[in-house]
Amino acid sequence: MDGLGFPHKFIQWISSRLHSVSYSILIYGEIIEPFPAAKDLRQGYPVSLFLFALSMEYLSKLLTDPKNNRHFHLHPKCKKLCITHLSFADGLLLFARGDNQSVALLQQCFDQFSTTSRPKANLNKSSVYFGGVDTIEQALILQQLGYVKGDLPFRYLGVPLNTKKMKVTQWQQLINKIETKTSSWTARKLS
Repeated sequence: MDGLGFPHKFIQWISSRLHSVSYSILIYGEIIEPFPAAKDLRQGYPVSLFLFALSMEYLSKLLTDPKNNRHFHLHPKCKKLCITHLSFADGLLLFARGDNQSVALLQQCFDQFSTTSRPKANLNKSSVYFGGVDTIEQALILQQLGYVKGDLPFRYLGVPLNTKKMKVTQWQQLINKIETKTSSWTARKLS
C-alpha cells in the first residue's frame, strides 16, 4: 500500500486488523481463551478481495515502469497497445520481447512485488513461452528465470492461446464445452 501512496496511518490500521485475528472456541460448553490465528488473511474473507485488488494495482504500477526504460522492449504483438501484462484472479501473463534485458526487467519488477507483498510465483506452475526467439537466447532466459519452457498452444482458463491465428478445429474442444453447458442450463431452466 505504501507503493501506491496510501497514508502511513491508514496502512497501520489495515495491518493491525490483519495481524490481530484471533479465535475463541467452545469446548464442553466453556469458552476457551482466545488464541491468535496461525495464518493471516485467508481467501474468502470479504476484505481479501479488496487487498488482492490493491496488490494487483501495485504490481501493475511496477510493471508499467519498464516501458520507460530504454533497455526494455515490448513484445512485438503488444507494442500497439503497450501491454506488458494481463492479470487474472489466479494467474499472471507477462509479455516482453524475447531478449535477456527485457525479461530481466520484468523479473525485477515481479521480484520487488513478491518482496513487498506475499504472492510469489510457483515455479512448478510457471512457464515461459517463446515465439520467434532463437534457441541460444531461450536457454539464457530460462537459466536466468528458473522456469521451464512451455509449449504453444497452451490452455489458460480453458481457452487455447497461441502466437498464430488458430483454426476452427483448434477451438472445437472449447466450443463443445460451451454447447454442453448451455444445453444443460437450457434443460434445467426451461423445462
